[in-house]
Amino acid sequence: MRVKGKIFIVFFVLVSFFFMNLFFNELNAQSRRLSIGTADTGGVYYIYGGGIAKIISTYIPNTIATAEVTPGAVDNVKMLQNKSIDLAFTKSDIAADALRGVGIFEKTGKVPVRIIAATHADIAHVVVWGTSGIEKIEDMKGKRISTSAPGSGHEIVAMRLLDAANVGIHDIKRERLSLSESVNAFKDRKIDGFFFATGLPAASMLDLSSTPGVSYKILDVQSYLKKISEKHGPVYIEVEIPKGTYSKLEKDVKTFAVPVIFVTTEDMDPNLVYQITKIMFEKKSELEAIHKEAKKLNLKSAISVSGVPYHPGAIKYYKEQGVWKK
Repeated sequence: MRVKGKIFIVFFVLVSFFFMNLFFNELNAQSRRLSIGTADTGGVYYIYGGGIAKIISTYIPNTIATAEVTPGAVDNVKMLQNKSIDLAFTKSDIAADALRGVGIFEKTGKVPVRIIAATHADIAHVVVWGTSGIEKIEDMKGKRISTSAPGSGHEIVAMRLLDAANVGIHDIKRERLSLSESVNAFKDRKIDGFFFATGLPAASMLDLSSTPGVSYKILDVQSYLKKISEKHGPVYIEVEIPKGTYSKLEKDVKTFAVPVIFVTTEDMDPNLVYQITKIMFEKKSELEAIHKEAKKLNLKSAISVSGVPYHPGAIKYYKEQGVWKK
């Protein structure tokens, strides 16, 4: 009897595991999975995107969202096009080019990007060693400079600034490193400077500014904006990086910014987009706890971008809130 009892227990456990496995497999099959394209871990997109993934997974039934590390804003749109991600952060200038299939999207063709919300602004940073002798973009000639990772929005900013200063790619010793890689290379004195554009404060800059023995400065680049706007349109706005944003930053920096938009494509289910938009605002405090750039999310600024259409699911929410007048 004792042997039979043990056999029964083992049999019961095995059968239980079998049916539990079937249950969880069925539950998993019923769950909708969403991938959110962000960027390098050293910027705002990845942290912010992780927050959005968390509230989607928590508050939208049978939906699991994941923030994915990607090269950044340009590749995010291309990944939306090939359906390897479902949602993404990008910049309004990049989305406008994608919509028309021009510039870097000339070969890949038009992408039916649709805005869910404008979230914050990406602010251009041009960081150089304090002892490099670089006071303006023109002084980068002959220097080793990272223009950021291929496929990133950072690289777009870098190329437009270099072009506005009449500095060609062959005039610099170019590196194409991600933001985190650029910071590490800068610490090791392997590069003289690097470009990026992200929200404030940038995690990588906080890391850099707290590193002993590192002397850096952020260049004023607002003077190049007129020439950039003449060529690419009025997609950028004048802003300042306030002194004290990073330790060792002892004066305001005159620079420019571009709106960041959280996007999908035209074929995403309007009801799902409505739910995502709704929880982004209703659970905004949870996003703020993850990254303070989320404090800038508001109904007025969320619908402020022109030149790229909004998704019908998002429009439905904004109409309910009485802010959609377009």
